[in-house]
Amino acid sequence: MPANARREIVREGEVGVYHCWARCVRRAFLCGVDPLSGQNHDHRRDWLIALQRRLAALFGVEICFHAQMSNHMHVIVRTRPDVVAQWTDDEVARRYLLINRLVRSSDGSPSAEPTSAEIAVRTADPEHVALMRTSLASVSRLMGAVCEHVARRANREDRCGGRFWEGRFQCRSLEDEAAIFVCGIYVDLNPIRAGEVQTPEESTHTSARDRIDALRARSTRTCTPEPSCRERAPDDWLCELALQEGADVDLARLNQAGSAEGYRVSDKGLLPVGVAEYLTLLDWTGRCVVAGKHGAIPAHCAPILERLGIAASLWTELVTRFDQLFGAIVGRAARLQQRAAESGRRWYRGRAMCASAFG
Repeated sequence: MPANARREIVREGEVGVYHCWARCVRRAFLCGVDPLSGQNHDHRRDWLIALQRRLAALFGVEICFHAQMSNHMHVIVRTRPDVVAQWTDDEVARRYLLINRLVRSSDGSPSAEPTSAEIAVRTADPEHVALMRTSLASVSRLMGAVCEHVARRANREDRCGGRFWEGRFQCRSLEDEAAIFVCGIYVDLNPIRAGEVQTPEESTHTSARDRIDALRARSTRTCTPEPSCRERAPDDWLCELALQEGADVDLARLNQAGSAEGYRVSDKGLLPVGVAEYLTLLDWTGRCVVAGKHGAIPAHCAPILERLGIAASLWTELVTRFDQLFGAIVGRAARLQQRAAESGRRWYRGRAMCASAFG
């Protein structure tokens, strides 16, 4: 992907959806089996997910989709500076301190709550509070926290020092619902495309598996347990998939903990599709990827693509070659043209494919 200044891609202070990924630089795999030493690093996938679950409850950034691969990771996030703006200065300082302690912890375990004196020191300077508030809704700060913590733990485990990641994480902006939907399917199908598994339910370290497990748990539940006995749903830390109507639907009921359960920054959804619809199309697409054939979109899946304005004839190519087809900005052609003009460019890579796929 051609180099683009991060400020062209990420718009600080605005709600935005971004696809981010980072790759391990070392010969030993990030989360897989080292083919030379035979050492298995799969437990690091659990590190990543556990860390992301905790950070999702602290940052003003929603984690929408994720996939932890053998030598790289993918995550799709939505920044929510509008929600962070509702937090008090004390709450901003508390979250900021907890994040710093979590990143530097040896095992990623939750740390003790900051004292009132520590919070008071942080909130004494209004300019510092503003910087903390901005960082809590920052894609760079979230990805930096994830990468730093994993690098520290991996270096400690391998008894070595030096760089663990290739460089700074890569990022692209997803400008509309169609782009988010295609990219989400692409991320969830990564283990299938890599040959690690053959079906979404086998990919244990993806957002698809989290949502499948949660759907199964809800379908087998016969009654609603008491709040004190209720177990956490596997996907309760992920951004709600089905979009709720109204721009302020989640702001009206926000408290200092964020969403109703406090596991994510808000309860606002992302796409005009439900979990069942999403998983239906994901399952069919995964089977096509394994078979190596495009196939015709089934009648019960076609309306999902029609609703999002995605060309059904290009569907399989979009989700299997997403990274090659699109550049720093993904969305409808008119939106790409607008973003290019704002950045002083003539166009962004992938303009023709965006016009064909999304209109």
